[in-house]
Amino acid sequence: MDFVHDISIKTMGKVALVTGGDSGIGRAVCHYFVLEGATVAFTYVKSHEDKDARDTLQILKQTKGSDAKDPMAIPADLGFDENCKRVVDEVANTYGRIDILVNNAAVQYKASSVEEIDEERLLRVFRTNIFSYFFMCR
Repeated sequence: MDFVHDISIKTMGKVALVTGGDSGIGRAVCHYFVLEGATVAFTYVKSHEDKDARDTLQILKQTKGSDAKDPMAIPADLGFDENCKRVVDEVANTYGRIDILVNNAAVQYKASSVEEIDEERLLRVFRTNIFSYFFMCR
């Protein structure tokens, strides 16, 4: 039995929005979607990840198919509902729709003990790793 699945049929011509798409797993997801014919927009944290975002945009532009529109990088702090709404509106206004959402943005901080984690850091982790996923889906 052949279990090879041609995902390109499902993603070709689709518009994908990937949060935290500037590096790591997010960049790999963006690259894969572009290779499979999707138009891609991704978010990143301004100033902290500008170089990664530029590098990712260059990779996506070089590998996108002729049917896909140019990729877009959107700086945004997704821990706040209004920023998530702005991102969704920008992508929908630019490309006409969003077919695929990949909630990938995440942050983590090194700590030796729970006592080291102050309220500000805890809130930052929850805003990015939990609240943003809810806000983006809403």
